[in-house]
Amino acid sequence: MYFTLCVIAVVHITESDFPMELKFLLFFLSVSFFFCSCKNKSLTNSIWKNCGDHVGLQDILVFNGTYNFVRNDTVYNRLSIDTPIAVIDRIDTYYGERRLYLKRLSDHKTYRFCEQ
Repeated sequence: MYFTLCVIAVVHITESDFPMELKFLLFFLSVSFFFCSCKNKSLTNSIWKNCGDHVGLQDILVFNGTYNFVRNDTVYNRLSIDTPIAVIDRIDTYYGERRLYLKRLSDHKTYRFCEQ
Protein backbone atom coordinates (compact mmCIF):
# COMPACT_ATOMS: atom_id res chain seq x y z
CA MET A 1 0.00 0.00 0.00
CA TYR A 2 2.79 2.42 0.91
CA PHE A 3 4.59 1.61 -2.32
CA THR A 4 1.50 2.48 -4.37
CA LEU A 5 1.07 5.77 -2.54
CA CYS A 6 4.74 6.58 -3.07
CA VAL A 7 4.51 5.88 -6.81
CA ILE A 8 1.37 8.03 -7.12
CA ALA A 9 3.08 10.87 -5.24
CA VAL A 10 6.20 10.69 -7.43
CA VAL A 11 4.10 10.72 -10.62
CA HIS A 12 2.14 13.76 -9.46
CA ILE A 13 5.32 15.55 -8.42
CA THR A 14 7.04 15.00 -11.77
CA GLU A 15 3.98 16.10 -13.75
CA SER A 16 3.36 19.21 -11.65
CA ASP A 17 4.33 22.80 -12.51
CA PHE A 18 6.47 23.22 -9.39
CA PRO A 19 10.01 24.59 -9.66
CA MET A 20 12.71 21.95 -10.01
CA GLU A 21 14.05 22.49 -6.45
CA LEU A 22 10.61 21.88 -4.96
CA LYS A 23 10.17 18.77 -7.11
CA PHE A 24 13.44 17.35 -5.76
CA LEU A 25 12.41 18.16 -2.19
CA LEU A 26 8.97 16.57 -2.55
CA PHE A 27 10.45 13.55 -4.31
CA PHE A 28 13.00 13.07 -1.53
CA LEU A 29 10.33 13.41 1.17
CA SER A 30 7.98 10.91 -0.47
CA VAL A 31 10.72 8.32 -0.97
CA SER A 32 12.02 8.76 2.59
CA PHE A 33 8.45 8.40 3.91
CA PHE A 34 8.16 5.13 2.00
CA PHE A 35 11.37 3.69 3.45
CA CYS A 36 10.56 4.84 7.00
CA SER A 37 7.10 3.28 6.89
CA CYS A 38 8.26 -0.13 5.65
CA LYS A 39 9.48 -1.61 8.91
CA ASN A 40 10.01 -5.32 9.27
CA LYS A 41 6.75 -6.66 10.66
CA SER A 42 7.47 -10.26 9.91
CA LEU A 43 6.56 -12.78 12.58
CA THR A 44 8.63 -15.65 11.21
CA ASN A 45 11.12 -17.13 13.66
CA SER A 46 9.80 -15.10 16.58
CA ILE A 47 8.52 -15.99 20.05
CA TRP A 48 5.70 -14.10 21.78
CA LYS A 49 4.48 -14.29 25.40
CA ASN A 50 0.96 -13.41 26.49
CA CYS A 51 1.26 -10.20 28.51
CA GLY A 52 -2.37 -9.09 28.51
CA ASP A 53 -5.39 -9.38 30.74
CA HIS A 54 -7.14 -12.22 28.89
CA VAL A 55 -6.09 -15.83 29.26
CA GLY A 56 -7.34 -18.63 27.06
CA LEU A 57 -5.20 -18.41 23.98
CA GLN A 58 -1.79 -20.03 24.09
CA ASP A 59 0.52 -18.51 26.68
CA ILE A 60 3.52 -18.66 24.34
CA LEU A 61 3.28 -18.37 20.56
CA VAL A 62 6.20 -19.66 18.52
CA PHE A 63 6.12 -18.67 14.84
CA ASN A 64 8.20 -21.15 12.88
CA GLY A 65 7.57 -24.09 10.60
CA THR A 66 6.69 -26.43 13.48
CA TYR A 67 4.13 -24.69 15.70
CA ASN A 68 2.41 -21.56 14.31
CA PHE A 69 2.50 -19.61 11.08
CA VAL A 70 0.84 -16.57 9.53
CA ARG A 71 -0.89 -16.44 6.18
CA ASN A 72 -2.20 -12.98 5.19
CA ASP A 73 -3.50 -11.72 8.56
CA THR A 74 -4.56 -15.06 10.08
CA VAL A 75 -2.56 -17.07 12.62
CA TYR A 76 -2.66 -20.84 12.07
CA ASN A 77 -1.71 -23.63 14.47
CA ARG A 78 0.23 -26.31 12.64
CA LEU A 79 -0.20 -28.90 15.42
CA SER A 80 -3.99 -28.93 14.90
CA ILE A 81 -3.65 -29.61 11.16
CA ASP A 82 -3.30 -25.96 10.08
CA THR A 83 -6.30 -24.70 12.05
CA PRO A 84 -6.90 -20.92 12.09
CA ILE A 85 -6.90 -19.67 15.67
CA ALA A 86 -6.75 -15.87 15.51
CA VAL A 87 -6.57 -12.79 13.32
CA ILE A 88 -3.87 -10.16 13.73
CA ASP A 89 -5.50 -6.99 14.99
CA ARG A 90 -2.36 -4.84 15.01
CA ILE A 91 1.34 -4.76 15.83
CA ASP A 92 2.45 -1.78 17.91
CA THR A 93 5.75 -0.62 19.30
CA TYR A 94 5.74 0.17 23.02
CA TYR A 95 8.99 1.69 24.32
CA GLY A 96 10.90 0.03 21.49
CA GLU A 97 9.35 -3.41 22.07
CA ARG A 98 6.87 -4.88 19.64
CA ARG A 99 3.40 -5.81 20.90
CA LEU A 100 1.16 -8.19 18.97
CA TYR A 101 -2.61 -7.94 19.35
CA LEU A 102 -4.57 -11.00 18.22
CA LYS A 103 -8.32 -11.37 17.98
CA ARG A 104 -9.30 -14.96 18.73
CA LEU A 105 -11.75 -16.43 16.23
CA SER A 106 -13.85 -18.37 18.75
CA ASP A 107 -14.68 -15.60 21.26
CA HIS A 108 -13.51 -12.40 19.44
CA LYS A 109 -11.52 -11.24 22.48
CA THR A 110 -8.28 -9.35 21.86
CA TYR A 111 -5.13 -10.85 23.35
CA ARG A 112 -1.87 -8.94 23.80
CA PHE A 113 1.51 -10.61 23.30
CA CYS A 114 5.00 -9.22 23.99
CA GLU A 115 7.96 -10.24 21.85
CA GLN A 116 10.54 -12.33 23.67
